[in-house]
Amino acid sequence: MSSIDLDRPDDIQLDSVADFFEDFREAYENCEAVLIDLEQRPKEQELLNSIFRVVHTIKGNLGFIGLFSLIPLLQSMEDVLDNIRKGQMDYDSSLCDVIQLTLDRTKQLVEAKLENHPAPLSRETMQQICELLSNLIQVTGQTRLRHIRRVILLLDPEHNVDGLPADDENVAAPVAPTAAPTPVMAASARLLQHYGLTLDEDLLFFVSLAQALETRHTNWHGRTARQLFLCMEMNRFSGQKVDPEQLAVAVLLHDLGMSFLPSSVLDEHGQPDPAQRSLWERHSEHCAGMLASSPRWQDAAAMIWQHHEAVDGTGLPDQLAGDEIADGAKILAIADMFDARTNELGAQADGKRAMVKAVVEINHQIGKAFDEFWVGIFNQVIKQHQQRFQ
Repeated sequence: MSSIDLDRPDDIQLDSVADFFEDFREAYENCEAVLIDLEQRPKEQELLNSIFRVVHTIKGNLGFIGLFSLIPLLQSMEDVLDNIRKGQMDYDSSLCDVIQLTLDRTKQLVEAKLENHPAPLSRETMQQICELLSNLIQVTGQTRLRHIRRVILLLDPEHNVDGLPADDENVAAPVAPTAAPTPVMAASARLLQHYGLTLDEDLLFFVSLAQALETRHTNWHGRTARQLFLCMEMNRFSGQKVDPEQLAVAVLLHDLGMSFLPSSVLDEHGQPDPAQRSLWERHSEHCAGMLASSPRWQDAAAMIWQHHEAVDGTGLPDQLAGDEIADGAKILAIADMFDARTNELGAQADGKRAMVKAVVEINHQIGKAFDEFWVGIFNQVIKQHQQRFQ
């Protein structure tokens, strides 16, 4: 078993980067084809050798271009595959997700290094992944599947792991002892943990409220996790300009007041009368007012109150402008618009086109609805994670 060394300094050879990405693309395509065949023939030696060679080649190429700090992730995956091809452990279909996610993250890590962006995986997370992969040979049965589940969620907190046995460390405890965590609660709770937040009583309660809100409109299913990921990533890319805990609570609760509005107001294609329009304009006030009663959540309450303000002073409810608006509210405003445009009726089927249209619309609103700095950060996040948002 190879030792894990995440501290070796990088020595990036920029003149070799283009060749790396070309080789990576070919290796990834080969990997996908082999993984499909492995689903049907998991014990075929040539297939196992092929997938081992793919990971081994990419690992070697990382060293060739001087990205030594990323090698341990691939080395740990290579060790697992080496044990499988030597007959020391069986290939399991759940490893397919681990392999693909590991390669996806490797590509993103390389891009982040080259563009001087925040890494999609922290050093601590990589360390955990490497250790879990290294330990797979030592565990069997349900314990091995739990290890695999934990690796998948560390690589991608939103990935569907419904077919794998739950681990108490990764599934949030329900608010009520007798209630099982729903997919909405589990996805949001995993994201909160991924960004280093502790799931205390307040946060678990707020997650349960966000879950209830998602049942109010068909287009809202999954919106909590989508917006939470985008907002927390924007904040991470900015160097954590906003308190992550306050921002997370603002994301979870910013539209809670919408759950009490008539369906005609919620329907984007409806024509609400002036009274209903007034209700919509005041929806952020309700939750912000309640949250402001707690000394702990004053900043989150301000973000919620202001998330429909515009930097040019034409927003609601107080016509604040520029620096008068909290940074968390500026982040939330962009995420709100992006999610609405990419998940409105018909947009889901439009995929990449809907995403591009939303990005263009948001950029056209720089200096009007949206802050230039935060739109720039938003653009970086979309570029880094564009496959996720399509």
